[in-house]
Amino acid sequence: MSSSAPSPSLQNLFADLEQLLQTETDARVSAHVRTAERVQSEHLNQSMRRLRQAAGFAEIARILCDASAPFCNGCAVFHVDHDVVAGTCGRGVEYQNDVRFSEVRFPRKDAAAFAAVIESREPVVTICSAAEISPVLLDVWGNAAPDKAHLFPLTVDGATTGILCAAGEVGSAALELLAQSAGMALEARQRPAHAAAPDVLRIDPAPSAHNSSSPGDRRLHLRAQRFARVQVAEMLLDHSEAVQAGRARGDLYSTLGEPIDHARQAYQQMFLSATPTMADYFHQELLRVLANHDAARLGEKYPGPLV
Repeated sequence: MSSSAPSPSLQNLFADLEQLLQTETDARVSAHVRTAERVQSEHLNQSMRRLRQAAGFAEIARILCDASAPFCNGCAVFHVDHDVVAGTCGRGVEYQNDVRFSEVRFPRKDAAAFAAVIESREPVVTICSAAEISPVLLDVWGNAAPDKAHLFPLTVDGATTGILCAAGEVGSAALELLAQSAGMALEARQRPAHAAAPDVLRIDPAPSAHNSSSPGDRRLHLRAQRFARVQVAEMLLDHSEAVQAGRARGDLYSTLGEPIDHARQAYQQMFLSATPTMADYFHQELLRVLANHDAARLGEKYPGPLV
């Protein structure tokens, strides 16, 4: 006896059930994604607050390692002192002993990848060979050495003073953001004690009218700089591939034109039109964080500062 095909009503029922199953699956996946994104965002925010409150390179390095650990399989922070690279701390299976790791020292000339990060002040991805990461570090890793490592600079006043090294599955956008934040924290520690409290964002020199502005005006400047830093940090996190492509081409505006224009317009409406003393902190952040203090990397079509 031959089997008959399912009736149209039964076929419709199967289709409806399949659609319901797919909808339920999508909803659960979306909920998990939203939860993961919220947890990640809270972790990053808390880590950046801790970095702002830290004192000295060693404490900042430990906080940076803790903050970076969820975004890689292992990480370590190095201090750069002239031509010497020195280990400070690490996290992960192979980096648990900070005391042992702090004994790692090698000349920058012995590690081509580290030298490239120090000189360019840009992230570098490298194979883990003796020539690229130094025989000393390769010996510390031994048989557990990863195939490749991601190196992120910690810059202060345009100079590389530290390097975050991450291995394994790496969330490069989050790690670069954390390294930038650590650099900001180090820069803040070098300010004179009277310049600002440790947990207050530094305001760069503004027009002379700002120096005699009212308390309300000064608060507006603080809000403007916080806004600028958040906008640029989000570009770094949400458009990491575009940032890397723009840096490589020396034309960040061509790859990030839409978010840059959107943020510029918002900055102009919210802050530049509010007071004649306002500086273009958004442009300063683009130049410092994305272009690494090199205006040419913004590209020829970049409109330039708003003021």
